[in-house]
Amino acid sequence: MQPAISVKNLRKRFGDNEVLRGIDMAAQDGEVITLIGASGSGKSTLLRSIPFLEIPDSGSITVGDDHLAPTGGHLSRREEVVARRMRGHLGFVFQGFNLWPHRTVLENVIEAPIHVQKRPRAECIEEAVALLDKVGLSEKRDAWPAHLSGGQQQRVAIARALAQRPRAILFDEPTSALDPELVGEVLKVIRALAEDGRTMVIVTHEMGFAREVSSRTIFLNQGIIEEEGTPDQVFGNPVSDRCRAFVSGHFDRNR
Repeated sequence: MQPAISVKNLRKRFGDNEVLRGIDMAAQDGEVITLIGASGSGKSTLLRSIPFLEIPDSGSITVGDDHLAPTGGHLSRREEVVARRMRGHLGFVFQGFNLWPHRTVLENVIEAPIHVQKRPRAECIEEAVALLDKVGLSEKRDAWPAHLSGGQQQRVAIARALAQRPRAILFDEPTSALDPELVGEVLKVIRALAEDGRTMVIVTHEMGFAREVSSRTIFLNQGIIEEEGTPDQVFGNPVSDRCRAFVSGHFDRNR
C-alpha cells in the first residue's frame, strides 16, 4: 500500500548549516509518528518541508498520488501548482495557533472548506459545528480568538485542520506555546484523534505523550535519523547513545 506521506533523501541547508542530511521517512495511513530530538536537530524543518512551507534543496516528497522532487531550494510555477494540491491533503497545526483574529471561531474553521475546497456553505457549517463539539468548544463558535485561552485557540486550530478532511495532520510542537496547565487539554484532543485512527506526524517535547500515542517514534540528531522504532524500542531500549541520553535526561528531569 502506498504511504500517506513519503520522504526520500531530503536535504535542506540554511547558509552553511545543513539542517537535514538525507532524511528517509514514510507515514502509512492510520499511523502516528512522533519526531523527537534536541532543539536544532531538524524536526520542525522536516515537518515544514512536507507541505513545502520550507523548500528542500534536494530529495523528494510524495503525498498520496502527488510527487515533487524540487532542487535548489525553490519551486517552479508548475511545481507550485503541485505543491498547493499536496497541501490540500494535509492539515497543519502550528505552535502559535495562527487563527485569523478578525474571524470568529466558526469562521476560522469554515474558511478553507468554503473558499479553497469550494464546498457548500451549509455543509461546511454543519461539519464545523460537529468538529468544535469534538474538541470541546461548541459553545465558543461565535467567540473571537482573542477571547480564548491558548489551549482553546489550539483546539480551534485542530478543528480547522480537521475541517479540510486531510489525509494526514502535521503538528509542529502544538503545546510549546501553552502555559503548563493548558497542555493537557490539547494533548487530550490529539490522543482522541490517535484513537480514531488519524494519520499524524507530530513534533513534540512531551516524551510521555509521545510514548503513549505513537505507532512509531523517530529521534533526529544533527539532521539525520539516528533512532527509529516503536515507542517501546526508542524509549525503553534505544540503540543510539545520543538517543539514550536524550530520553533518560528528559525522564530524569520530570521525576
